[in-house]
Amino acid sequence: MQSETMNAATRRDVIKGGLCLAAAGALAGCASTPPAQTAAPAAPAPAVPAAPPPSLVTDAEKATLGLWQKETDLATAELYVKYLKDGDTRSFASLEKLEAAFEKVMREARETVVTTDAPAVWSVYNMGYIVKTRESMFSIDLVHRRAKEFAPLLDFALITHNHGDHWRRDFYSEMNGAGKTVVSNFLDNYGAADWRKGGSDWHSAGGYVRGVKEFKLKDVEIRTSLIDHNDYLIDFTTAFEIKIGKFRLYHTGDSGKGTEQKLDTAWGRPDLWLFFPGCGIDVAKAVRKIDPKRVVFGHLWELGHRTGRLTAPAIRRALDAARPLCADASFALWGDRIA
Repeated sequence: MQSETMNAATRRDVIKGGLCLAAAGALAGCASTPPAQTAAPAAPAPAVPAAPPPSLVTDAEKATLGLWQKETDLATAELYVKYLKDGDTRSFASLEKLEAAFEKVMREARETVVTTDAPAVWSVYNMGYIVKTRESMFSIDLVHRRAKEFAPLLDFALITHNHGDHWRRDFYSEMNGAGKTVVSNFLDNYGAADWRKGGSDWHSAGGYVRGVKEFKLKDVEIRTSLIDHNDYLIDFTTAFEIKIGKFRLYHTGDSGKGTEQKLDTAWGRPDLWLFFPGCGIDVAKAVRKIDPKRVVFGHLWELGHRTGRLTAPAIRRALDAARPLCADASFALWGDRIA
């Protein structure tokens, strides 16, 4: 019993002592400085996106592009097809401009006299151009309702690829029937005088040409190569490198995404590059590679396209991409004299 009593007393003392110690500890804790708290690291500030560089497109250019955009938006592909058949502009501004452009280019091409290596170059429509040198006149991708009217004035014609917005059969037939050379990668040019001369290598003088070829027509030296129209029409477009004396002209038709590596100017830096910045091509990458002295964007507002027209926003983006690399970058409207 004594042992049990002592044990109980002992337990009471221990409990009592423990309570005293706990109380003392609590008092001490209230009286002492609390342990320092480690501050949580500040959350990083949200990244602020870099401001885009200022546009290099002038206000006047934006106004012009905006006006043309409004006018061409009204001209549907269906309306354009009707115009091709009957020539009726139906008072649509864009179709009236297209008619006026043809008249202007034909008149100026007749009247202009070229006295230097630099040719006179006019934009007709899409990627279609008339080029006049001291000794000759030729077209590249000429497409217009009245294109065949130009056939009597031309010495030869170049076509980049087999799409209806880059050539017309009635124009080709007129040229071929007159014994004039039409250079393309898909048409047999049996009417060309060079073919009628015979020989096993008639292709070297023009007509059907595919791949890398060099030949001369009148006072114009021409080198061809193949590039991609897009990521599935591979080697579909013929690029034309053209040399007139010391002047170098480059025309690449429709050049698409991924074809930048195929762009090839073996004859040196072009004085003028006629360039379509659609079809997904990287404009900056292409301009950096070719390093032209001047680049002019064409194929603006193809009226026959229901979708995929090269519109004002796309043209502005192309200019902003090209101008840091080529200060002389611009666009050609229908009827413009470029050089």
